[in-house]
Amino acid sequence: MAQVTVVQLRAFVAIAATQHFGDAAALIGVSQPTLSQALSTLEANLDIQLVERSPRQVLVTAAGLKLLPFAQQAVAAVDAVVQAAEPARWLTGPMRLGVIPTIAPYLLPSVLRTIKREAPDLELSVHEDQTWRLIDALKRGDIDVAILALPTSDAGLLEIPMYVEDFVLALPSKSELSGRVDVDPATLKDLHLLLLDEGHCLRDQALDVCRQAGANAAGSDPARASSLATIVQLVSAGLGATLLPATAVTVEARGAALGIAHFKAPAPGRTIGLVYRTSTRRVEELEDFAEILRRAVIKGKLAARPLWQPS
Repeated sequence: MAQVTVVQLRAFVAIAATQHFGDAAALIGVSQPTLSQALSTLEANLDIQLVERSPRQVLVTAAGLKLLPFAQQAVAAVDAVVQAAEPARWLTGPMRLGVIPTIAPYLLPSVLRTIKREAPDLELSVHEDQTWRLIDALKRGDIDVAILALPTSDAGLLEIPMYVEDFVLALPSKSELSGRVDVDPATLKDLHLLLLDEGHCLRDQALDVCRQAGANAAGSDPARASSLATIVQLVSAGLGATLLPATAVTVEARGAALGIAHFKAPAPGRTIGLVYRTSTRRVEELEDFAEILRRAVIKGKLAARPLWQPS
């Protein structure tokens, strides 16, 4: 029987994830020669070429792709054993947190202050990225938990709902809708709606609102952008309207010639929560972390409704 070690499997999994030997070595904390040796030994022991190497690219072979899920499972199982052997800790040590761009600038200031006060031993690092990239990072183990719009509907991941926020309508300041608190979503049919670029979950959520209202968004409009800040400036310039999460209004409307209108109840909105791997041992710790984040929403006076877990 071929002799296979966890070190060798971890090297293979890292190379497959990054498709780059230098990045893979950095990911698992070894030198590049050590990584290359581990992969070569694994291929020799299995008598299979797992990776094709060339000066310009690294490709996983068909045989490698067949074995990759088993290698990932084996590495995850060993990591779970190591985690299970560690003493239980409460919000201490490193935690890698992913956050999407339509949440990070509005939630994080209050969150970071609250964590510093309530969990001073937690070593938090923050990674901002689009939803699909954060989900991939969760699955690879590059981050521990992510704050995302729910549901993610992804196998292998679990969710803790934290709060609900409404969408509001952002318009040029002179719009006749500005200041209204009873706007019918059907009004969107008469507006030129600007959206974020592909890949942002807020774009998909806005499109859902439009479809439910029977409206068409400016999907092919060249005036799309990759950030809410840019979208707001386009709206201020009179190029259209957009949907904003209520938590973003205070920050994004600052210094902009912007009008805000609220939808009549029940207003369209989204649920925000923590997302984590089913294999993690930190479930109770993450539930406590979610509780801290809910309190941060209140302390930061964000326009959202916390969803408290039953005691």
